[in-house]
Amino acid sequence: MKEKPAYENYPVSEEEMGKRYKNWMQVLALYVVMAYETGKEVGGDAYVERMKEKFHAMGKQSAKMWMKRSGSQPEDMADCRGIPKLQDCMDDTFANFWQGYIETTPEAFEKEVYTCPVAGIWSREPELCGILLDASMCGMMESLNPKFQPKGFSQLLVKGDKTCRFRVEMEK
Repeated sequence: MKEKPAYENYPVSEEEMGKRYKNWMQVLALYVVMAYETGKEVGGDAYVERMKEKFHAMGKQSAKMWMKRSGSQPEDMADCRGIPKLQDCMDDTFANFWQGYIETTPEAFEKEVYTCPVAGIWSREPELCGILLDASMCGMMESLNPKFQPKGFSQLLVKGDKTCRFRVEMEK
């Protein structure tokens, strides 16, 4: 196992580090909002489209990593029944909590999450999730199975909804 670098040997408890990491998360979320606002001012629609392309490509590239991290196998993604294991791993990693699913059948996957550590700050630019996260998820689903048809977010916390709801259907 690789040795931890000296800059990660913190002189405080894990609990205290959790509090400090939460502070960092808030600051970084604010930086994303500021970068997005500035990009739109300077680059307009071309900037937004380029960000969609970048996040879509990132989603495609991250599919293998999330498969490995979740313990999923390629055959698990033959239909929508394999998506929950991968999606749960992602949501757990990013402190998004849920209470079951809307649908988990071979034909469709739909899930709601009730928490998000950046929703408060990102609500200043509510289209952020609908543009960037949606593009990333669509790229990932495309990479996992070309027959997955992401339907995107029908609800978003950043827009004042009570949940974020994302749906994927199998190509008919």
